[in-house]
Amino acid sequence: MNTRTFAMTLFTALAMMVQVPAHGGEVHFIPLNDPNQGPLGTAGTNINDLGVATGYYLGANGVLYGFVSTPPYSNTTFTTIQVEGSPHTKPWGITLEGAIAGNTLDTSDVYHGFVSHPPYSTVTTLDDPGACSSGIACGFLGTTVWNINLEGVVAGTYFDANSVDHGFVSYPPYTKSTFTTIDAPGACSSGAACAGAGTVIQNFMLNDLGGVTGYYIDASNVYHGFVSYPPYRHVTTFDAPGACSSDSNPACATNGTYPASINLLGVITGTYWDAYSVGHGFVSYPPYTKATFTSFDAPGACSSDSNPACLNLGTIPSSINAEGVVVGLFYDASGVIHGFLSHPPYTTVTAFDAPQACSSDSNPECAFNGTLPGGINTEGVFTGAATDASGDLHGFVAHQ
Repeated sequence: MNTRTFAMTLFTALAMMVQVPAHGGEVHFIPLNDPNQGPLGTAGTNINDLGVATGYYLGANGVLYGFVSTPPYSNTTFTTIQVEGSPHTKPWGITLEGAIAGNTLDTSDVYHGFVSHPPYSTVTTLDDPGACSSGIACGFLGTTVWNINLEGVVAGTYFDANSVDHGFVSYPPYTKSTFTTIDAPGACSSGAACAGAGTVIQNFMLNDLGGVTGYYIDASNVYHGFVSYPPYRHVTTFDAPGACSSDSNPACATNGTYPASINLLGVITGTYWDAYSVGHGFVSYPPYTKATFTSFDAPGACSSDSNPACLNLGTIPSSINAEGVVVGLFYDASGVIHGFLSHPPYTTVTAFDAPQACSSDSNPECAFNGTLPGGINTEGVFTGAATDASGDLHGFVAHQ
């Protein structure tokens, strides 16, 4: 299918979407459910500029499979991705050409990264040379890949034998010599005392210029943001204004600055957590000084420091596109999860609920269920999942 035909198919799919009222404009949804899914359902994780979506589903056999689907996301458009013999294959990144990257678990519960290209008949696994990558002692350690860009550069986090986190980037053919470790200055990055700390690069934290963002955890368990560009010899660190970021304040442990996504212009979005453990959204641009930060709270978010119910709740951006549009989620005072969109200059935040989301404050089963947006493309089309009252997943593609 050529690009023009593909775009027209995407347009047709979007026109068929379910319209859901939202604060600031309707959001339109179309289901994204793999025909091979078991009762727990399907989740979309990311989508490229041609509308090709990726994500995962849980089969009736208990195995987690990845998938790729093209517009109009009907049963015949899904392709299953599985690392051979793995009980867990979860794609996160997708390029314009359809290359995907993600994580897999082996039978010893060790993480490995993977990359696959259309038609997805082969899957290449990869391990950072510094990762604890073999045997029972490395269970739930290893290498996690979250991103891939147009040059085939992948980014993620590896865990060493002391359970310390390290960021990394690698490029094809993903051999030992192609890996570069990123340890932010100030990160607790060496020895058993740093277990669970270090430098973390996760989903949506790589752009097509090779720029990466993420967060690092210091020896006091406080979180700080960072950004770095090739050849990754220099790492710029930052703290969002309002973040609890002092090592001398015990209230700041597990709080601080959590970047979530970086776009082509280097604009970063994420969450900062204040001294009351309440989350607030932010956007910042180079050079990431105090004057470059804009903070926002979604309407209806539990965002008051004086309300004990807001502990560990608030506004949590997921990703930002090339136009600066931010998509994410927020928790209300009942713990129900709702989606949101915000456009520059971020003075207006549009809240929405996916059609199958458990979204009622009066239903206790909706606590920590709801709408979970993922990646957003340049056209403002995003993917994600809704969880119902049973916690089952319902994938979607959406557009405002």
